[in-house]
Amino acid sequence: MARPLSRRARRALNSVAYGALVILVIGLAYLTFAVVRPQRAGSPHDAGPTVPPPGAPAIEVAGFWSRRDKSVGGERLTVSTKLRAPSDTLSAYVYVLVRNDQVSPRLWAVWPPQGAGGTVSAGGHLRSTDPTTGQAVTLTTRWTRITATLDQPADRPPFDTALVYVLSPKGDILLVRPFAL
Repeated sequence: MARPLSRRARRALNSVAYGALVILVIGLAYLTFAVVRPQRAGSPHDAGPTVPPPGAPAIEVAGFWSRRDKSVGGERLTVSTKLRAPSDTLSAYVYVLVRNDQVSPRLWAVWPPQGAGGTVSAGGHLRSTDPTTGQAVTLTTRWTRITATLDQPADRPPFDTALVYVLSPKGDILLVRPFAL
């Protein structure tokens, strides 16, 4: 028959067990962080710079944020980001397209608002045939803030993705950058 442990031995054993538990919790937290971090790096928020088409000027993007506002008049989504041209002055047109492709029918909205036959199709896809319906901007080496406010239908799920488009005056797509909301 085993002898009962002394009080001192029980304390030592409890200390070792507690230390092992702390090490286990820290190890699990580290593994969780190691698994979640690569997924975040692949999210649209952390996407690297979009490669422009050959011959198109590179446009830098920074400082993306979004905010949902609820009021008596309805819900609105405000999206903001900063753009700049790294070397020259560049005239362009900017669109912000927000969507939720997880619902049927798909839900989308565009800023600036488009009339019938605008640059955005009825299915929520950008057509670069008439870029002048976008927000006209002149990008320089200094940051230009773009802020778009879009109405969120109250009876529908929220938007989950924002796409920032920058088009040349000829209709060439210079930048498409997705962001998770």
